[in-house]
Amino acid sequence: MVVMRKTEVAKFLQTQNGISSLTPVNSAVDPYHACIILQQLKSMYDEGKLTDIVVQVDHGKHFACHRNVLAAISPYFRSMFTSGLTESTKKEVRIVGIEEESMQIVLNYAYTSRVQLTEANVQALFTAASIFQIFPLQDQCAQFMVSRLDPQNCIGVFIFADHYVHSELKAKCQEYIRKKFLQVAKEQEFLLLTKDQLISILDSDDLDVDKEEHVYDSIISWFEHDEAEREQYLPEIFSECIRMPLLEKPFLENIPPIFAQAMPKNYQKGKPGANYCNRRLGMTASEMIILFEAASKHSGKKQTVPCLDIHTGRVYKLCKPPGDLREVGFVVTPDNELYIAGGFKPSNNDVCIDHKAESDFWLYDHSNNKWLAKAPLLKARIGCKLVHCSGRLYAIGGRVYEGDGRNSLKSVECYDARDNCWTAACLMPVAMEFHSAVAHKDKIYVLEGDIFLCFDPLRDYWCFLTPMNTPRIQGMAAVYNNSIYYVAGIRGNQRVHNVEVYNIETNRWSRRNDLPCDQSTNPYIKLLVLKGKLHLFVRSTQVSVDELVFRTCRVNTLYKYDEVTDNWKKIYETPERLWDLGRHFECAVAKLYPQCLQKVL
Repeated sequence: MVVMRKTEVAKFLQTQNGISSLTPVNSAVDPYHACIILQQLKSMYDEGKLTDIVVQVDHGKHFACHRNVLAAISPYFRSMFTSGLTESTKKEVRIVGIEEESMQIVLNYAYTSRVQLTEANVQALFTAASIFQIFPLQDQCAQFMVSRLDPQNCIGVFIFADHYVHSELKAKCQEYIRKKFLQVAKEQEFLLLTKDQLISILDSDDLDVDKEEHVYDSIISWFEHDEAEREQYLPEIFSECIRMPLLEKPFLENIPPIFAQAMPKNYQKGKPGANYCNRRLGMTASEMIILFEAASKHSGKKQTVPCLDIHTGRVYKLCKPPGDLREVGFVVTPDNELYIAGGFKPSNNDVCIDHKAESDFWLYDHSNNKWLAKAPLLKARIGCKLVHCSGRLYAIGGRVYEGDGRNSLKSVECYDARDNCWTAACLMPVAMEFHSAVAHKDKIYVLEGDIFLCFDPLRDYWCFLTPMNTPRIQGMAAVYNNSIYYVAGIRGNQRVHNVEVYNIETNRWSRRNDLPCDQSTNPYIKLLVLKGKLHLFVRSTQVSVDELVFRTCRVNTLYKYDEVTDNWKKIYETPERLWDLGRHFECAVAKLYPQCLQKVL
């Protein structure tokens, strides 16, 4: 057997094609070669040319195709056609358990590399990909199912993944179930779990429950679905899943005897014991104030993101936005998902003020303290407002630097998390960059100066509402007690500390007492809802004279609103100057997990 080196092969091919061997060898690869071959094969498949095998699936549907293509895409078919068994010589083979639509999609994938997944076809296609051992297609199906997980279907997908022993899909389902446990445990499908599947979910530190009693209640609900069959499993489930020291003593004392007998033998009624055990993830969670665009104490240009737990007085640090993004839009959804969008990346040139707008869109991963990239905005924008309404996110307004300079935006985009894509929504009647935006029930409200707009996402329609009594820009808005509170802002060239409240039902504004801020301290104000109450976060600058030397000190203070007395009470002050808040700092409130964050103080 003669073995030729690559250069010899190249010269041989050149000679065969009439090319002089003196011509330098060109080793370039045609990037379109594979695509052209696929296109030609697909054309021959569509026309029924040179087909050499017929595949029959359920309900008698026949597909005429090419052995080489099937063998190339599927180890199952490769083995069938090359094993020397009966099927290798047959002109027609029958495949049991494959639906017509699934086979059509598999063949389309084989001939084009494309696949169109839907919620209706994905599980049947996953099954077909599993039988044919087309693992890249199977993984695409798994990723699609993960993107469509919700509290209603996650158990069904988990059981499906467990059946097909797809470890990655199973792990993603378990992660989702533990994250949304309180919602998932109420679903009917939760009761269909096997004993081992139930244990695999409940025996985890990552269960997002604030009380161990929720775990116990879920086990009892599961047991009551089939008491005769499942009673034998209770001792094992209680032993594996219930963390006795975490149960409250009054709760233990009221456990019925039938369940108390199934508890671990070292358990005594009313005495949970003092043995140490890990708390669940949800038991460590705390609602914190997240401060974007805080500067590090040791480097004024380096951004840090402190998180304040005012209940314990501890300060943590959340990982900063990728690329050190500034003036992002942000929102925390009812499911405690933190998103940021747009903004700009700071320039090394201190003189530059015309920043390039970015279209980045990120989701915060709580458990790993990092940001996950999502589909970018359709239009890059700085300072947009992100709002969650009717299960979707909306990026509203903002600004860009292009053309003749700084331009405000009318554009609005809608994000669907299930499809991970943005679509354009109806433009605002006016462009806005100094606006506030909030959502209440199924409407979005946007305020800037003497413009007050309401957007109906279902109708994709904007309308004007009664403007506030003292129009101003750059104020702060928040929904509290079914009303919209709008505080502070700039009127003309002067800052004001007015507070106005909009009654959504009556479409009327009313005045409240002014904010407790001293104008001489140059306060910057943010409005937020923390632990169900309205709060005010104020960054102020205090000036003192020490031996004829003027000294400045930044003070960050939190006030709580008392709607009965219509007054703001100081309740917290940052312990020391660990950072410096700039003029563009923003506040968000989210439930965070201390063990996943870096502790600062």
